[in-house]
Amino acid sequence: MKSAKVTKSLVGLGLGLGMALAAGTATAYTVGNPQGKYQDPGISDTEIVIGLHAPLSGRAKAYGVDALDAAKMWYKMINDRGGIWGRKIRVVTADDKCSPNDLVAVVKKLVTVDKVFVVHGGSCTHATIAAQEYITREKVPMVMLNAAGDAGVFPPTRYMFGSFGGTQRTVGGSLIDFVTSKLGAKKIAYLAHDDDFGASNYLAAKWAADKNGVKIVEDQRVSRKIVDVTAPMLKVRASGADVLVITTYTGPAALAVKKAHEFGIKIPIVAAVQAVPNLNAFVKNVGTKDAFKSFYYGSPLNDLTDGPKQKWIIDMFKKNYPGRSPSPFMSYGVPSAMAIAQALHNAGPNPTRESFVDAMAALKFNTGILAGPIEFGENKRDGHNASIFLKYDGTNTSRVPGIFYNRMPAQ
Repeated sequence: MKSAKVTKSLVGLGLGLGMALAAGTATAYTVGNPQGKYQDPGISDTEIVIGLHAPLSGRAKAYGVDALDAAKMWYKMINDRGGIWGRKIRVVTADDKCSPNDLVAVVKKLVTVDKVFVVHGGSCTHATIAAQEYITREKVPMVMLNAAGDAGVFPPTRYMFGSFGGTQRTVGGSLIDFVTSKLGAKKIAYLAHDDDFGASNYLAAKWAADKNGVKIVEDQRVSRKIVDVTAPMLKVRASGADVLVITTYTGPAALAVKKAHEFGIKIPIVAAVQAVPNLNAFVKNVGTKDAFKSFYYGSPLNDLTDGPKQKWIIDMFKKNYPGRSPSPFMSYGVPSAMAIAQALHNAGPNPTRESFVDAMAALKFNTGILAGPIEFGENKRDGHNASIFLKYDGTNTSRVPGIFYNRMPAQ
């Protein structure tokens, strides 16, 4: 038996209802007093428990601290407005250190000791996917915080959801969509890592290139630890390519941009989001702004990290955490919290873990933060497949019009 429903606009509470409606992000959340018998841990008439984890210490903490606090902020906003179906969200946080062993231990503790209803966490793909076997065996839903999670969502499994910032397939496919549709590329040089990370983005890039009738004329793979990119960049120069696509992490990418400038390579350079997590630091590592005459980089967000479309979530963070300036990774933590909240609502007043998973699988909504919608499916666990691209000319940064997609079917 439940009380009369009172509806709230969840995203409207953060954005302002008018802006939420304009962005297509307003969602009604029901405040009531459910009463029921609960077959799963972590849920009662008054609360639902979420286990939230990220790297909060160590070298990778920059990816986790602000993203986790942004998710907590979103849950707090919901609680301040009455919760969902009359339940307040209680968050149990943990530091997974971006380590597979530590993350699995954290997830096991959240499930067996803290008795959470759902696990929400993971900023590092290699660590996050280590928990997949456990959560599948125990039938506990796990929603990644901000990890890309290719190996966790391909092939899809029932209990793990991720890719709120896009997988590496999203990276590869959207890069080719951009260089063909906006730059008119016909011959592409491709620089990627020599591991599963590089193989994943190249898989979608090659599929998109074939679909668009263009050729990847040079495919160079490099180690994450490479310190000299002379050999691969000589091959890029000799390839006759009309664009260079870079999907490496930031260190090798900076070396490649610097070497392209030294070699007099004049073609446009288009880098993936992982290459440029912080533009100012990237430019400093390259060493000269003259190397950026025709440089572009991707982002899964709907604007520059400090652009006008991001202002509402930045302002919300600053209000909740006075004196802190959010990092570029902050807003990446919110869409997954939005998804969990929406699925908890859609699962009804007395959800089970199984009905929550079904509700997650049926989600499709706009966040007001990301380039494209979040959309899962019965056999789809990668939530976001879109990117924008930004042009940096050594002085100014501007968004290139359009949203660009990975259209490769899941395999």
